[in-house]
Amino acid sequence: MSVRPPRSRNGAHGEGAAPADSVDPRPAGAPRTSPVVILCPTAWGVRNVAHSGMLPLLSARGVRARVLTPSVHPRNTTGGDSAAPELLPTRTAAARGDAALGALLSASFARRHSITTHDVFGPWMRRSLGPAGRLRHAAIDLLSTIGSREPLYSWQRRVVEERLRRATEVAPVIEQLRQMQPALLVSTTCVVRDEYPYLLAAQALEIPTLACILSFDNLSSRGVIPKFSHYAVWNRRMRQQLLRYYPEIDGARVHVTGTPQFDFHRSDAFRWSREATLASLGMAPDQRYLVYAANAALFTPTEPDLVRAFAGRCAELPELRRHRIVVRPHPLDDLARWGGLADPEGRIVVSVPWEGTGPPVESDQARLVSTLLHADVCLNTASTMSLDAAILDTPVVCVGFAAAHGTLEDRFLLKAHYTEHYRPIVESGGVSLATSMEQLVHEVSAYVRDRSRGRAQRVRLVAEECGPVDGRAAERLAALIAQLAGAP
Repeated sequence: MSVRPPRSRNGAHGEGAAPADSVDPRPAGAPRTSPVVILCPTAWGVRNVAHSGMLPLLSARGVRARVLTPSVHPRNTTGGDSAAPELLPTRTAAARGDAALGALLSASFARRHSITTHDVFGPWMRRSLGPAGRLRHAAIDLLSTIGSREPLYSWQRRVVEERLRRATEVAPVIEQLRQMQPALLVSTTCVVRDEYPYLLAAQALEIPTLACILSFDNLSSRGVIPKFSHYAVWNRRMRQQLLRYYPEIDGARVHVTGTPQFDFHRSDAFRWSREATLASLGMAPDQRYLVYAANAALFTPTEPDLVRAFAGRCAELPELRRHRIVVRPHPLDDLARWGGLADPEGRIVVSVPWEGTGPPVESDQARLVSTLLHADVCLNTASTMSLDAAILDTPVVCVGFAAAHGTLEDRFLLKAHYTEHYRPIVESGGVSLATSMEQLVHEVSAYVRDRSRGRAQRVRLVAEECGPVDGRAAERLAALIAQLAGAP
């Protein structure tokens, strides 16, 4: 497969995914099993399933994959079943008190397992609440000290699960799955509510289920996750974490596969030349640049001001004066807040993750990998992009401060680097953490002078946090899915 770069900065994306009704690569007469239903409610699920090559791999193993995406997404499912219907929208009729019970369970879960993420994000997410709201959450935090202990903890889990089950519309999904008769239901984003009716329907029909844990923060930052028959995780740390949080899970049902999102980094098809990458960013072939991987406005409201201030400081330093700053907004961010960022000298370049409302196409993923590959340094705030960059041996500086010193946002952004999932990244030494503009400029300058600085720590970070990064995670997942589906 070849993924071509765009013809111009605002031109066509290049080659995207093939049509969903592409030719079945299996030889004539190859055995066919019951289909496997793969839920892809998010762009990240589409990326991991469609663009990673997993579908042709499944087909080669005799597995028919029926990929379900929301109706707003184009099919974009190379090798999948073109007859697969869309992911059905369903209703949830929450009863009075359900939200409070869910919040209490999440707080109890965090207390039970000493997860610091809850205490880091809680004050920030509640900053705009009035007195009544703050009092309600204070009561929930207080009750969680009791709710984290048995038998109250198990009682909460049963009650919340039952209330959510009763509130969820399942009948249409049961009928949909009954017609497809799948051998296995695969989740790509188990923390998204859109998948939950399908899990309930699969359980009602006694269909085995597999949860592919999407992100390294999902186990610790999203509260209690639903129950599945099997789980696929990135690495041994995630496996140990899952079994610690849910001791009722049989360890033989937790499989370390790596994640397809890092397969692209090892594929030549997704690694453009430096010249092609710079052209896609609208830059000259001889220019050097830094990548600023931005967060969403929900967590970093003053981030554009910080980027503007950073660009001003770079302009004052000989080693950074000629560097461009490529700002890559978060895919879920409001792009309008970055619209006025470009400076008169063209020092700042805004590169959107992908265009349109649907999921990314293959060239969008290639642009991400290539932009990181050829950057001198990647800057971000507690982002997975630290891992993406480290895999490509691009130095990383984490921004642990806000534009205004001493504000709630400033304190929150530093603490965000010491949550359950991010602390190992910081403590690995594979990234540098800057707590002030002066330190940020100093660390970036040091990496620009010597890109090899911290290389051994980056290699160790990748080995410990990313799981096997050999470009074969999609192959391992396909093999696991085929095994669980009973493929011959």
